[in-house]
Amino acid sequence: MTYDQLIAFLAVAADGAFTAAARTLNKSQPAVSKLVRNLEEELGVALFDRSQYRATLTAAGRLFRERAAAAIESTEALRTFGMQLAGTAEPMVRLAIDAVTPIAPILTILREVQGRFPAVRIELSTERLAGAVDALRDDRAEIVVATRIGTRGVRLETARFCDVRIHAVARRDHPLATCGSPIPPALLRAHPQIVLRDSAHDPESPSLNVVEGGLRWSVTDVLAKLEVILAGMGWGGLPEHIVMDGLRSGTLVRLEVPEFEVDVMELFAMRRRDRAHGVVAQALWEELRRSGAASVTTRRRR
Repeated sequence: MTYDQLIAFLAVAADGAFTAAARTLNKSQPAVSKLVRNLEEELGVALFDRSQYRATLTAAGRLFRERAAAAIESTEALRTFGMQLAGTAEPMVRLAIDAVTPIAPILTILREVQGRFPAVRIELSTERLAGAVDALRDDRAEIVVATRIGTRGVRLETARFCDVRIHAVARRDHPLATCGSPIPPALLRAHPQIVLRDSAHDPESPSLNVVEGGLRWSVTDVLAKLEVILAGMGWGGLPEHIVMDGLRSGTLVRLEVPEFEVDVMELFAMRRRDRAHGVVAQALWEELRRSGAASVTTRRRR
């Protein structure tokens, strides 16, 4: 039984298909199939039922999956410990944040890490909705700050980071801002809702606060979304820290939209349990956890 066999088995179990697992692992489909087949032959038991379109775990496969995941986590934790004993900083650390994340606390954390490891290259990317977890799944980021959308099937270590309040807004002279409250559902759907396009690769990723049956425009940037709304060309939900100036000046008006599922997005720092973490990534993780803990303490005092 090898490490690569267990990784291939877990990837197929998570993705439900050998082809999808091959893409995740950057291997050929025959190579992944061979790794899993050799593992089954060595154990003397079928781990997958291949009679259907998707590969499904057998009863034995489901039991084996828990032990295999624990073994991989233990291996990666030991590898992380060894890297930290060596004390050698990795050359690059990648952090992906959801587009609604307040940037000020992130920059404070990165400044602290930069002060300790000035030669390390930091890559900061912005993702939308399930895209941040996709970055973890595809090894495009070591750590993310995002919601838990799209986390099913990924073994993660999480730490609460902050809450972001979402306000549905429109320009003050927009028809939805001047029609009174509650807004007639037909009128709401007749005007474009400006939504962020999910950056995840999965076309079935869940949406958030999207009014069903309405006219919809999509953008890929929070600030672009704000500009479209400020231009009076639509309405939509935006983070409080993005719209506060507009609300205070009266340029923007809050809308009551009962169809919205959430008015507060909970953001978490997340990293994979089945990956080793270098010295700098560990330092970044600790700073994110510390900031999140301070945020929770402040909120409770209020």
